Amino acid sequence: MSDNTINPRADLGQPADLHLLISSGGSRAILAGAGTILLCDHAGIKSWKSIGGISGGSLPTVLHAAGYDARTSVKIALDVDFSSLLTRRGSILKILFAYMMQSRYEQTRPKKGVLSSEKVGTFVETQVAAAGNAAWPTLYWTQAGVEDGQLVFTSTGIHHIKRTGSYRQLMSEPGPLGVAVRGSCAVPGIIDAVPVQIGKDEFWLHDGVLSPEGRTPVSVPERFYGAKPEQIIVCDVGESDGSRTIKPSKAKLFWRWFCGKLCVPEYYPPPLDEKDGYIICEPTVTNFKSLQFTLTRDQKWQAVMSGYMGAAAALERAHLLSGDALVASREICAKFQDIVADCEARKKSVKAGELTERTEALLSSYGLWARS
Repeated sequence: MSDNTINPRADLGQPADLHLLISSGGSRAILAGAGTILLCDHAGIKSWKSIGGISGGSLPTVLHAAGYDARTSVKIALDVDFSSLLTRRGSILKILFAYMMQSRYEQTRPKKGVLSSEKVGTFVETQVAAAGNAAWPTLYWTQAGVEDGQLVFTSTGIHHIKRTGSYRQLMSEPGPLGVAVRGSCAVPGIIDAVPVQIGKDEFWLHDGVLSPEGRTPVSVPERFYGAKPEQIIVCDVGESDGSRTIKPSKAKLFWRWFCGKLCVPEYYPPPLDEKDGYIICEPTVTNFKSLQFTLTRDQKWQAVMSGYMGAAAALERAHLLSGDALVASREICAKFQDIVADCEARKKSVKAGELTERTEALLSSYGLWARS
């Protein structure tokens, strides 16, 4: 191990009552979210008051809440073949058409998609059980959309919040973990909606992003865990292309003209603003789309490190990263950017896996990774 090895947060105290929220964003949220967790751990944030996320962000958060440390959470995200967790239904043309119709389906909300997610539920429940955790990790929450609002799943029960703002608690016990995560990941028309029976009520769960708050529902930790904005660390991976604009692109406007008004949502919730007090980590993952599930390990590491770097900038601004950990994180970010720049400059001669090897060596030299 090099002389750069640090004792993370040796010079800082553990901040109190922090909450972690990882946004929607498919595979980008899974990987960048894991990178955000790694940086938080590097900064010395070892415990949380709540840990939650929606859609893709529900996966790294459930693993971390179950007790997996930051490095293990990253390793699982890197090792899992995301495409193997989804069962394809229909031809490639049918799948491509469903992707094109995604915005329309967000409004019409068909129950069937072109992919089913039973394996996602099995994966989550198996991983949580292997961690020796309870059926529902105590600190964990997630959210899914339903026809008249959303269901919030916590260790204290299932909560129904309607679009009108009315609230009722449906259960005082945690719901089925695999079902909740699958429901939060159920992109309408692409991944099957998930049915759940609660007493006399039956709900069909869709993507957790389908709420007035969009991809970052900070009202959940605020309402159910008493969080204040300055206590919430948010990893927001942005839209499917990595942008954070709330306006539709020219391509989307053309598609709306061609396909009809329903093909582009009329409402785009504005992104969170640090002026409101939130600690906002903004990874920039542009080398693949949110719903791209077949990825190389090099692509995955770029996304993980994007989460690490976005969190490093945010926590430094919030004075949650300083001293030796700050110095080391700055060095890691600069050296990783050099690795990426070198690989891009030598694109034709770079071998598959080179970025992975160099990134793992870099993190190992700082005590943040164990090379196999």
